[in-house]
Amino acid sequence: MKKKFVKIMLLSMTLLTSSITTAYATIPEDEKKEEVQKVTEDTHLPLMIINGTNKSEHFFVSSESLTNKEIKITAPNGFTVSPSVIPANSGKQKVTVTLNSSKVLTEGKIVLRNGDYRSYLRVKGYGTALPAKDISKSPIYKSGNDSDFKKTFAPGSKGYTIEFRVKTDEPEKCFYPYFVNEKGYGFKAYITSTEVGLYNAYKKNISNPATAGKEGGQGKFYNNDGEAHTYRIAVTPDNRAFIYRDGMPIDSVRIIDYAPQPYFASGTGEAVENLLKNPGFEGEFDTNPESKLVTAVEGWDVVIGDRWNSEQYIKPEEIDNMQDIDNHIFEIKPYKWAAGWSDGILMQVVDVAPNETYTLSALLKGGIAKKAGTLTGKMIIEEAQNKEKKVVTEIASDTWEMYSMDYTTSADCKQLRISFTVGRGKWGNDIGAVRVDNAKLTGVSCKYTPKFGFVDNTADIEYFTIDGSGAYAPMQPAITINLPSE
Repeated sequence: MKKKFVKIMLLSMTLLTSSITTAYATIPEDEKKEEVQKVTEDTHLPLMIINGTNKSEHFFVSSESLTNKEIKITAPNGFTVSPSVIPANSGKQKVTVTLNSSKVLTEGKIVLRNGDYRSYLRVKGYGTALPAKDISKSPIYKSGNDSDFKKTFAPGSKGYTIEFRVKTDEPEKCFYPYFVNEKGYGFKAYITSTEVGLYNAYKKNISNPATAGKEGGQGKFYNNDGEAHTYRIAVTPDNRAFIYRDGMPIDSVRIIDYAPQPYFASGTGEAVENLLKNPGFEGEFDTNPESKLVTAVEGWDVVIGDRWNSEQYIKPEEIDNMQDIDNHIFEIKPYKWAAGWSDGILMQVVDVAPNETYTLSALLKGGIAKKAGTLTGKMIIEEAQNKEKKVVTEIASDTWEMYSMDYTTSADCKQLRISFTVGRGKWGNDIGAVRVDNAKLTGVSCKYTPKFGFVDNTADIEYFTIDGSGAYAPMQPAITINLPSE
């Protein structure tokens, strides 16, 4: 087995696995200098490849001339490392890296830190395809037109699969399925005569991949064709939902990103230090490959997706010795060269209890219009069922400051919307970006009983079912072409 030795800032790693390679990128001549430096630095790091969800590879670490401090190892999202801490002066140690993600491709950097010394290892993981299974033979609900239906279930360790076949061939026919697990993660979907999508703070429409992005294509679903269609939602253990229509994959999403519905909670829980998901922005995020703007952040809703209105990023920023250069923050700013039509908004909806006091805090800066001296950045708590009930704090500093405010929920409050916003700008505006980190909402939590069902139904339902033994893909349809042999 070939050995490679990489020494970075006095920390040497001995990488002894056949799946580790070193890759070099071709740098376009017209790239900006700072982008060239970033690409060069990352792509010249050693690379570990892991093939298969829940599969593992390993490397060895040995320290040279280091301070008498432990080595802390941090894995990127979708991976875990063991051990995560190597004691000081412990000699050569084996570190195991496991791919937990079900995504087709997951990548990032493993960070090894000893005081101010750091080393990095790039890692790529290729997820395992979902096994196929027909689950239509055992429907839990069959051939009905009930308005509402719900049933509890026990999510298995390998995930679960929901499937339904419905007919929504007329404008007045709509189907609204939902599910929620024991952590409150889940979503409500909608199926109409012309649309398929998911509910967040607002709607997220799903485009038909058969025609979306193709010349002349509109990405529409034609459910008004007089036919019933089969939909499947396969939820993996890493809380990712793979969505299918008539056997065709049409989307995959993180279920943690979506706002809970008011009827998801089953009761009041205990007081919790932080009710927010991904409060430090170290979770997953998605970017547009062309604009490089962030389009989705784990646990949060980037409400305005129009880059001509506002731009948003996840960026590395050192705040202190604990939150060093590998720390990430969220940034949102108005687009400079167009008149904005809305404030830029980052939002999260949280289930809460009535008549309880909640404390929202966050590390914030920016949002100041420099010439006018006005404050446009805000931290907001508002009741989801009544947006007139709210409290607002303005961001008044260009340097990091901790902001905090309390809010007592009304007697009929079920949910709070937590928002960080930056004001809309005019053409040529000088409004600074709002930056956010370490968000925290402290207060009484809610309990959840895993359940699935549908609400407000006007569609024709052929069947609705669930398989709690795992996340399964449908049997894949295919058109096979055979050319005649000569």
